Amino acid sequence: MTSTDADGTDTTEPSAKHGSLAMRLAARLIGFLPTKRNLDGTDWVNATYPGRSYPATAAIPWTLKRTHTVQEKRIDGLRTLTIRPLRGATRSHIVYTHGGIYINELARPHWWIIAELTKRTGAAVTVPLYRLAPESSYREAFPYLVSVYRDVLRTAQPEDVTLMGDSAGGALAVAQTWAFREAGLPSPGRVVAFSPWLDVTATNPAIPAYEAVDPMLSVGGGVQAGLWWADGDDPRTPLVSPACAPEDLLAVLPRTRIYQGTRDVCMADAVVFRDRAVAAGAAVDLEVYPGGFHVFPAFPRLPESRAVFADITAFLGRPALP
Repeated sequence: MTSTDADGTDTTEPSAKHGSLAMRLAARLIGFLPTKRNLDGTDWVNATYPGRSYPATAAIPWTLKRTHTVQEKRIDGLRTLTIRPLRGATRSHIVYTHGGIYINELARPHWWIIAELTKRTGAAVTVPLYRLAPESSYREAFPYLVSVYRDVLRTAQPEDVTLMGDSAGGALAVAQTWAFREAGLPSPGRVVAFSPWLDVTATNPAIPAYEAVDPMLSVGGGVQAGLWWADGDDPRTPLVSPACAPEDLLAVLPRTRIYQGTRDVCMADAVVFRDRAVAAGAAVDLEVYPGGFHVFPAFPRLPESRAVFADITAFLGRPALP
């Protein structure tokens, strides 16, 4: 949602002054975390990630287990989870790819997003635990994600499937549609992305203005993670950086909705991606929340987050089970 202040100020511009009081307070608290400092340059990521012990996935919260069934299976040898609500289930099926700049595992806030999604939409949610960089790359991730989608289509119609993700996982949600097409699979019904990381090269000249007000992210370490993910290939390849995709790929995107805040380095490339996709004829909407930080819907009680989840509920509908 785009808005202006009473004096006519455009609140889609990078600024720390906009957003609800709760959003501004949350952003201030996030600013005390070391994440932004660690990603300011490449020293920390280069010292931390190569040769590490592979990280563990955050445990499923007991509150989610109490209200959902949890199915775990191995697809292409990788752990894959499906969460289904015990009550109020619908035909909707979400494939949720988590963020973490391709180098971090699914974390507790991702479960908060997933819990809110199932509560609002009644959807089953499949969570592919793809292998991370620097141990792996996009070349291994996409064949696995294709296998996950094939498995989902055993019980769901493609029009009832929504690809979702946040940050790096938001880029995966977009790019999977092209991998599925290449594999001869039907297109999913929708794509939803929270603060997607759509160009790992960070060459957009508008990025520094957003980086200056982003309380969470800096560019340098992220670019290094993106290079690991590309693993020697051109980092502008569409499966790594969807904002760089050619017109023919952008044109075949399913209905896509992006939720983006203006205190986020990913905002600049979200605008580029939306504009290029719409020019190619795709139905891509960019919902902008002034003052929103990176993946702010991970905090579902924020007023802006409640608005996001209400909009997603309307976007998906609540298709009844037969």
